[in-house]
Amino acid sequence: MLEIEKIQSIAKYYSPQELFAALVWQRQFNQFDGEEVIRDLIKNSTLWASFLFTKPIFAPDENGLSFSGLIDTLLAMTNYRPMPHESIINFVSYPADTLYILTENQATIVSSLLDLGKKWRADAVDIIDGINEEYAFRLQRCLKARLTETLMSENKPYQRDAVVISYWWD
Repeated sequence: MLEIEKIQSIAKYYSPQELFAALVWQRQFNQFDGEEVIRDLIKNSTLWASFLFTKPIFAPDENGLSFSGLIDTLLAMTNYRPMPHESIINFVSYPADTLYILTENQATIVSSLLDLGKKWRADAVDIIDGINEEYAFRLQRCLKARLTETLMSENKPYQRDAVVISYWWD
């Protein structure tokens, strides 16, 4: 059950990024350790602009896999409540298994993020840059525009290319 006072408090004090960090922090499965991932992201905050923890996103999605992941997420969110580990009641955890990181397209940054994927024991690490995808031009333009609009400042008034690094755990 949603509580309006609790939601108001959370909305007032926490950013969407902090909310996703909390979801990552809670998750632990197979080789994935959410606390380790968040600690490393905080320690290496200059490497990334933002991150999202969700089910895999497939585009184009001929087989409905993204929609299936969306349904899994909605179902898990229906009943989930954090419980102590010793509790005999267990709810389905937030079913994310893929971490997406938006970052500047610089070799040293991308290399460091790929190294984190090894440290985190991700089963697959991919660079989504729009070069090999069917919709490449549109994706490249979107990544550049989004990162430029979001991160442009007086100190860095130049356009920058962006990539998304995806980490998947089985």
